[in-house]
Amino acid sequence: LTLLVGACTPKVQFDEPMPPSRWNMPNIPKDFRGTFLNEEGEVDMRIGKDTIYDEGEVLVNGEDFLLRRMAGHVVCSLPVPETGHWDVLVLRKEGDDVVFGTFKDDDAFLRRMATLLEVAPERQKSGGTPGYKYTLIRPSAKEFKAMLKERLYKEDDPQPLPRGGTFRP
Repeated sequence: LTLLVGACTPKVQFDEPMPPSRWNMPNIPKDFRGTFLNEEGEVDMRIGKDTIYDEGEVLVNGEDFLLRRMAGHVVCSLPVPETGHWDVLVLRKEGDDVVFGTFKDDDAFLRRMATLLEVAPERQKSGGTPGYKYTLIRPSAKEFKAMLKERLYKEDDPQPLPRGGTFRP
């Protein structure tokens, strides 16, 4: 679940929150809300109506991240301050579980993006020292929907949905 808080240096970034031209969700869906404990039984993360509390950090929906829906997915877009672009994570319900996904710049993904997208992916380098390389993609809503339907993201193992309760590993 630390996926939601975001990686410091996402290797695939988007030029705008995904999917484009969609409304932001005002609240985190009820099934995703709850308390997540670590293996020692201590609170690891708490997800509320519009807030995620994680290791002393508070993230607010609409300010620190944006949630949108498309093709059976909840899409979380997080700004990347170093580049001005967006890190995009996806969540998909699968029965009583949730599957988290991230976009990775492996060869198969980049080859598929070259054939799927009207605007080809671009290799970029962030500012700062030492900086890092990443791939910038600019999918249309239709192209992003195809990315979701084809599951062109790396999936984590399914985790039980908290559904307002407490999840213990």
